[in-house]
Amino acid sequence: MIPRGPAAGADRVLLRADRFLARGRAVLLAGVVAALAVLFPGVGSAQDVTPGSLTLDLDGAVPRIVTSDGPPELVVTGHLTNRGAVPVRDVGVRVQRGASVATDREVGRALDGSVSADGPGGAAPAFAPVTQDLDPAADVPFTVRVPLRGAADSSLALTTPGVYPLVVDVNGTPGTAGAPARVASAQMLLPVTGVPGGAGAPAPAPGRAPTVSVLWPLADRPRRLAVPPGAPPLLADDSLATSFAPGGRLAGLVDALDRSAPPGSPAAASVCLTVDADLLETAAGMSGGYQVRTPTGSRPGTGAAAAGAWLASVRDAARGRCVLALPYADADLLATSRGNMSDLTTAARTLGERRVADLLGTPPVPDATVPADGLVDERSLADLAGGGARSLVVDGTMLAGGVPPGSVGRFAGESGTAPLALATDPLARQALAPRPAASDGSTSPAGTGAGLATQDALGVVALRALAPTPAPATSVLAPPTDWAADAAEAGALLTGVGDLARRGLVAPVDAGTLLATGAARGAALPTVALGSGDRAAVSDQSPAVLDEIRGVRDDQRDLLAASRQDHSGAPTPSDYVEPLTGALLRSLSAAGRGDPGLQRAAADDVAAQMRTLRGMVRVVQPAGSYALGSSDAPLLLTVENQLPVAVDVTVALEPTPGVRVSPVPVRRVPAFGSVQFQVALDVGRSGQFTVDATARTPGGDSLGPTSRLLLRSTAYGTITVWLTASAAVVLVTLASLRVARRVRRARQDRRSRPSPRHATGPIPTVDPDARATTDGSTTDETQGGDPSTGGPGRQLQDR
Repeated sequence: MIPRGPAAGADRVLLRADRFLARGRAVLLAGVVAALAVLFPGVGSAQDVTPGSLTLDLDGAVPRIVTSDGPPELVVTGHLTNRGAVPVRDVGVRVQRGASVATDREVGRALDGSVSADGPGGAAPAFAPVTQDLDPAADVPFTVRVPLRGAADSSLALTTPGVYPLVVDVNGTPGTAGAPARVASAQMLLPVTGVPGGAGAPAPAPGRAPTVSVLWPLADRPRRLAVPPGAPPLLADDSLATSFAPGGRLAGLVDALDRSAPPGSPAAASVCLTVDADLLETAAGMSGGYQVRTPTGSRPGTGAAAAGAWLASVRDAARGRCVLALPYADADLLATSRGNMSDLTTAARTLGERRVADLLGTPPVPDATVPADGLVDERSLADLAGGGARSLVVDGTMLAGGVPPGSVGRFAGESGTAPLALATDPLARQALAPRPAASDGSTSPAGTGAGLATQDALGVVALRALAPTPAPATSVLAPPTDWAADAAEAGALLTGVGDLARRGLVAPVDAGTLLATGAARGAALPTVALGSGDRAAVSDQSPAVLDEIRGVRDDQRDLLAASRQDHSGAPTPSDYVEPLTGALLRSLSAAGRGDPGLQRAAADDVAAQMRTLRGMVRVVQPAGSYALGSSDAPLLLTVENQLPVAVDVTVALEPTPGVRVSPVPVRRVPAFGSVQFQVALDVGRSGQFTVDATARTPGGDSLGPTSRLLLRSTAYGTITVWLTASAAVVLVTLASLRVARRVRRARQDRRSRPSPRHATGPIPTVDPDARATTDGSTTDETQGGDPSTGGPGRQLQDR
């Protein structure tokens, strides 16, 4: 009901007043914001974000670590690109500092962008103009110089050592109207060990400096495809040719190692190479010529020379350094355990370790491995321990109690078999990995190939160096396996570690030394355990893919058990069949996580290679048919072996009606040779029919394809003879019955007809007992009488 009367009128007046006041407040607020935007452009930058219109790429900063004897200003260089549809006017850049962060929690929040540089304790110098107009698709470089000391509105106003969040802000006005707004920003950490013109951070007492260790990854996504033995390597693409060449990613990592951590330098003492044997094998194969698969076939690769040069440089760089072998092809050990393939878990570690030693000439740390992303679960841990692993590099966040003192602990279990755990620094891992944009739209160069990609990692190392701790801390830096840092950024990390070491703020120690020291502590080493959480969920291979790979592994083991070295000097079964283990591990690489299509394609590829390998031992398909002249005539079959190893083979015939096959003994077929098998048959049928024959291993698994044999039999088998004899018996019986019936009918007919008589009288009969008379008549001695009288003699005659 609508109210009426005086009360209703008063309500309407009050409602109109409220609306008037609300509009007034809105207009006033808009005016204040506009005035602030004009007077203080930086205020609008934190509120009015227009993401995506500009991209900010940082090229570098000098200095990377602020020291008391360093330059008095920070110089940041980069370039801006307008990727929007409208021009951006009045573009300016400034470097803004937040309050120092002193704990892991505060640094973590700074890394993910949760700490604002606008808060108290920070500094916000004025924007430096870059360009008046930045048109769409235009790119402009910039250089910003900001003093390190001074007022907060004109410098970074540094006064004490510490680690500070730093934001590079870009302001501009998109379009032809509107107020200035933040259009791009990037955030990073700035480590300060001393303020120029002032005192630096005091060095810890001897033996009290925190330890720093750097893992240096040399790995890439597996690109080799399975090929028949003896064929040239086949790669999925030719991107490694670029990566191995000067200026490429992998070439840059080796170059940075040589330039920034030469043997004998402080930085070199902290480095341990983590190397993938599959990558080394790929480089070795490429150096001798290779093929690249394309949608229309294959073509020769272009990176043979670059691959050979890169492999030689890695050999030189590894000489005298600590080396850790990754699981072969960076195999996903969570997946091998989840798929009940503990033998592949062991093979990934042992094959990787052995091949790294062979190809580099430098033995890696024995019985040690680095699981993908440092992740293991209870099952994979048990498989690794059972397979002989004695040291694991694991993610520090995975352990129930966090990183143990000294970063080394021992998993629970028997001291002789329980592996050591070298825990990586979780904060450093976060600083080195790619990160999404923060909630305020700011981005980070960390984990990319851009400039300043390692700046945050230097901030974490400085945090460890400056933070007072009761006992010397240990920080193990573990970049991602596919680390994208270029030569300049990778070198900057090593240079920073070396600089801090020369100032006595850190003590560089490689991972091999940390593990050896931990093992020497024995029972004094702290016990560690896995924390809660489903780490196996990271491994997302489907059960169908794991089943297919497990089936291929079973077939491989069966073929390996049936293979023998043909003669002295010939390839051994391990030389020939074991390379398929590498293909299996490539199909399980952690690089395939999150890509079901890649996982399925890799599994199908290795399964096809297994079929090709087993198909090289087969029953030869005859050109014509076999003629069997008797029921037990033997069947002669030829088995051909195209492998360079001898193979123990038997022949199996599929069940066929009317054919019984005796077991065929196992025979050894020589390499690249053939053997004729004599198969004993018991044929119970005649005519033409087919039989399927297959070569099998002694374990009963099929080798090559089935051969269909055409047989012609002219022999009578047991069943045929039995049927023929039975038919003969039936025939004789029926004939005998017919003769007997005819005889019986004839007798019956004779009895039923009257006796024939002579025309002149009865037919005379002769009684053998009658006595002859002189007139030629006979006399019946028994009956006597005259036949003409009708006496007994006549009756006898009638009868």
